[in-house]
Order: sequence, then structure tokens, then C-alpha cells
Amino acid sequence: MENYAASYVRHFGSLRKTYLFSLRPGPNDLTDEVDGYSTGSRSNRAMYTAFFRYCRHHRHDRFHLLNSGPVPLLLALLAGVRRPLYHIHGTLFWKHPIDRWFLRCAWWMTLPFRPVFVANSRYTAGTFKRTAVPLGPVVVNNGFDAAPLLAGRRHRTRLRRMAYVGRMARGKNAELTVRAFNTIAGKFPDLELHFAGTGPEEDDVREHALSSPYRRRIFFHGWVGDMPTFYASMDLVLFPSSHESFGNVLVEAMINGLPVLTSDLPAFAEIQGDRSMFNLGDPLDVTAFIRNFVAAVERYAELAEKAFALSGPFAERFDMGKHLSRIEGIHADAEPGQNAS
Repeated sequence: MENYAASYVRHFGSLRKTYLFSLRPGPNDLTDEVDGYSTGSRSNRAMYTAFFRYCRHHRHDRFHLLNSGPVPLLLALLAGVRRPLYHIHGTLFWKHPIDRWFLRCAWWMTLPFRPVFVANSRYTAGTFKRTAVPLGPVVVNNGFDAAPLLAGRRHRTRLRRMAYVGRMARGKNAELTVRAFNTIAGKFPDLELHFAGTGPEEDDVREHALSSPYRRRIFFHGWVGDMPTFYASMDLVLFPSSHESFGNVLVEAMINGLPVLTSDLPAFAEIQGDRSMFNLGDPLDVTAFIRNFVAAVERYAELAEKAFALSGPFAERFDMGKHLSRIEGIHADAEPGQNAS
């Protein structure tokens, strides 16, 4: 979320005053780039109270809420904020079944105020409509700064480095990358596996790596600051997640011309279009998934050629400038003449 908040602050900050409210306290690199910065609290009650007061004070301004949940949205509306833009970046709208009735009621209570819902994919929009409220959000795909990714673009001809990129968390199936690597590492004696990212499941993934007979060829880089350079040094990415609302890693890698093998998720199919070439199936069916992975690696030259050919179209399709223009237009249409600070 912070990456998109930064993009919005820098874009809209060049046009008007911008303010930032963080629901929870914590370090934030954007404090020096905005005209006003406020935070909530670790206590829900104090946080909601502070946010309501903030909204009341700024009720004549435009609001862009990034995946904050229905309660902050409802508070903003009750405070008098007109037609805020609520940006959906996910498909899990409650964590526990007991939350479902309360939160769904909150979503429904926002509807008479006519907030503007924006989703990052057709899949996200459809899931929101089915599970939260029967309203179809406007779809605006995530945007990316393509220039650094295109700068390192190359046509891969040999598989020497494969990677897992992203959080190591439940449902991301990062350990499956180690299993897949083990299956082909004997046939590719120079092949290395690189992990970029951290997360609550990292220790478990490291244990899988340590038990691998090829453990000396498995590397953990933690959080990587220069991802374009990392992508440029890789030859293949494996993205075996069981749930995603979009797939930033997929788009970033493809802009770089880097082939990405994925699980069978609607969001990935929406991005890739050609499901048969890059899709490995359900990651929960480990045997079939790895069998499909081995078959895909055998046609690596075809994968690399296709990924390189898609690099330019992906860069154009997911350009951050186009994304920001769409968001700016939606804000303008939501409330013409409203103070846009």
C-alpha cells in the first residue's frame, strides 16, 4: 500500500495540497512530502475517534482510502466526507466468520452515501460484488514505473537463476519453490534459487532449504531495495500463491522480460491472458504442480521468447502514468468543483 500512497502523494502533490492519515502509528517515509501528516492509534477506539475527527475537519476535501476496511469508510461518510474513493486491493473482506455479519453490515451502510469503489482487477471487483455488497467497482489495474524494469530487459537464453519474490506467508507457498528447485537442480548443475522477501513463514522455508541436497545453491536476500536489478539478474520466477487479488510480481517481472510460472488463479489469468503457457495449476496438488513445472522448464526457450515479446505491451498496459490519470479522472468525476486537497 505504501508504494501506491507514495505515487499518489507525488502525483497529486504537484497539483494541490495533500494530506496523509495513517490509521496506525509507525515509521513513514512520506511525512516530508505531504502538507500535513496525522496518525491514529494502536487502540481501535482511539484510532477510530481520531480518524472521525480528522474527517470532520477535512470533510470538504477529497479522500482516497487505500483498503482501510468498511469501518473507516463509514466513519468518513458519517463525518460528512462526500463521495470518497475507496480503493480495493484484496479479496479477503473479513478475517474470521464472526466478523462477517458486522463488517458486511458496515459495507451496506455506506451505500446510501454513494462512495466510489475502485478495484485493482476484474477478479477483485467480482469478489467484492459477490461477498461484500452487490455493487460493481470501477476496475483500474495497478500501475508500475516501467522505465527501471525496461532498462534491464534482456532476452534470456539459458536457465541459471530462478527466484521466488514476495512475502513468505501462509498461502503464498514459498516452500513449494524449494521442492520445485530440488526436482530439476540435479539436471541443471549451475542452477541457483534466490529468495527476495521476508515474512512469518520464512523460518519454515529456510528449513526446507537446509534439508535440500542442493542447499549451497539456495540464497535468501531478505528485503531487496533495488528490485529492477534483482529481476534483471534472474532467468525465471516461480509464483505459486494460492490467493492473490492482482499479482505485482508477475507484472514487474514480465515488464523486465522475465518469464514467470504461476499457479492457476483468476487474477493471474486476467493479467497473462495465455494461461496454458505459464500456468502450472493448483499449488495444493503438489505432484501435478511440480510435474507441470518440470514440463515448463523443458520448454524454457519458448517461455523466455514469449516473456521478452510481452515486455513492451505489459509496460504500456500497466504504465503508472495511465493509472494515475485514471484515478485523477475518477476523483474529478466523483465530485466536480469539490476542494481537491
